[in-house]
Amino acid sequence: MKKSSLLPKLIMPFLVTAFCGGVLFLISIKPYEKAQTYLKVSFMDNNTVIPQSEGIAGLNIVQTDIDTEYSGSTYEKGDIIYPEYGTQYAVIECEAADIFAPVYWGNGSELLELGGCNTPSSVPAGGEGNTVISAHVNTFFANLNKVKAGDEVKIYTDYGRFTYKVSKLIEFESTDKKYLKKGDKQILTLYTCERDLLASSTKRIGCICELTKSEYYTEPREVAADEE
Repeated sequence: MKKSSLLPKLIMPFLVTAFCGGVLFLISIKPYEKAQTYLKVSFMDNNTVIPQSEGIAGLNIVQTDIDTEYSGSTYEKGDIIYPEYGTQYAVIECEAADIFAPVYWGNGSELLELGGCNTPSSVPAGGEGNTVISAHVNTFFANLNKVKAGDEVKIYTDYGRFTYKVSKLIEFESTDKKYLKKGDKQILTLYTCERDLLASSTKRIGCICELTKSEYYTEPREVAADEE
């Protein structure tokens, strides 16, 4: 009887230590998106196709090497290129909050494991309307809560780069879609789940950004045609 009564007392300290260690690990999670993105770029061709996903029938995920250091000619106006569903078409960067992540056109758990998701019900970066991008709070948007009004956000694509300025911080419930509507104003909406160590939160946090600069890599098609 004495031996059996001592067993719980001996095990309890180890259980408490393991629990505390797990909590500290969750609290100390830091974004690894920049290193992860660089590794993907270093060890893949310009376009890498991931085999069909089991979660969405027929989904082909394409990772693209986006040039974030383009130094050629740019134009104030140009053409938006709509990507295919499942394609990485952009990279998003906010130096002030240490955010650097690939952006995929589409949504769903498979794509969210790889980067941010630009929902197809919105528009691509630079488009006429609301560009809505979401990502997981424990990976690519782990620092989204550090974004402040006035911070600069850049999105790099194959057709141009776009600079935004954070104008408003937002909080809303997952069932509230008012910030996710397409609209007609050129804005960028970023959001993620509110961090919750014990459960999945229904609250979303993020920011709204205004487009301040568009730099297209080629002239609009109609202009190029007129010059010919």
